[in-house]
Amino acid sequence: MDLAAGAPLLRVTGPGGDVLPWALVRAPVVTHAQHTRLSELAGEGCRFAGATSHGGFPGAGYRDERDYGLLCEAWLHCFRHPERFLPPYGPRALVSESDFTDPLRVDPALAAVPPPELLADVVHVSGSEPWRQRAKNWPLAARCLSRLARETGLRILVVDAPPGAGAIDGVRATGPLPWRRLLDVLAHARCLFVPAVEDASPRVLAEALCLDVPVVVNRAILGGWHYVNPFTGVFFDTEDDAVAAVERVLARGQRPRAWFTAHHGPFRAGARVLGLLRGLDASLPDLTHVLLTADRGSPRRPASATH
Repeated sequence: MDLAAGAPLLRVTGPGGDVLPWALVRAPVVTHAQHTRLSELAGEGCRFAGATSHGGFPGAGYRDERDYGLLCEAWLHCFRHPERFLPPYGPRALVSESDFTDPLRVDPALAAVPPPELLADVVHVSGSEPWRQRAKNWPLAARCLSRLARETGLRILVVDAPPGAGAIDGVRATGPLPWRRLLDVLAHARCLFVPAVEDASPRVLAEALCLDVPVVVNRAILGGWHYVNPFTGVFFDTEDDAVAAVERVLARGQRPRAWFTAHHGPFRAGARVLGLLRGLDASLPDLTHVLLTADRGSPRRPASATH
């Protein structure tokens, strides 16, 4: 799935790349250029559905003044309790952008062995930008990783560590990594630690599962919670049970790639999106599934949902 980070609009296409008359609104449309592009698409006869990829968008506090309930005829969402965030009308489906992660591209067989300084038992992916630190919940991550280092002998690595965060005894840190190198690091880890709350479509979670790496996830996370089950990982609630959660998942010997491949990926996610849209638009062509692509006419905004 070729998505420009932070683009508020996605186009819905057929498997061959043919553009369909639908677009997804995945974040607030805030700049004049973005409003202009939205109007252009509407003038071309494009119809709109919403996708929850920006914190709690379109809930209160996560949007601008636009009524996205009127603009969007349906919603692809990530929430346990969609009624808290979505308009009370229109069809909806539990589909996240990260569901489109392709196991054929994210495959442990393609991973190279990273250098020794990047080998770890537990990996946490953070971010240097303030919005990413909020989304990834760096304060909780730092407390949990400190306890993990103090109470276990596990090798712990923070990728894209926040600048100025200070060293944590027993925890190694690195800057941002190219995507393929990040996959290499994840593929050789024993688990991914995800303390995020305000993360609506955590692609790194889906990528870890595709790489056959189990996950330890904050139970309060907005999106990605539907990946966590006895086949894939465990939840934790606070720093007080994070160490036990990591030890539990490492003792299980889970194989999450098989589960993800059986339930998600471009074909399965695209078929669910197509089913939702076909209920609103009988003129859609006879397809097995659809794909999502960044609208190339849509200028970028500061990203708010990536790894």
